[in-house]
Amino acid sequence: MEQHLVEFVHIRVQDGQEAEFLASRPGAVAAVAAAIPGFVAAPVIAKGEDGLWTDVWIYDSVEQAEAANAKAAGMPEFGRMAAVSEVVSIDMAWMPVG
Repeated sequence: MEQHLVEFVHIRVQDGQEAEFLASRPGAVAAVAAAIPGFVAAPVIAKGEDGLWTDVWIYDSVEQAEAANAKAAGMPEFGRMAAVSEVVSIDMAWMPVG
């Protein structure tokens, strides 16, 4: 069975910076899509009752997710989003395809 890796990235956004965080996300997603061939989508971002955001990123494999995480620091578009937020944790799961 074919599967995709799904990252659930739990993020704390700085007080008063949610609008900037959300405005910067499309550029970060586009930068990853352009740089990582195995990137599939980042279809969901949602805020939990605890105030943390969960950002869902989907890749073909663990290797592509790791490549995206490694390259993100050098992407200005990703840096804009990271400047107003902090990754608290990342959970991974496998999603069946088809």
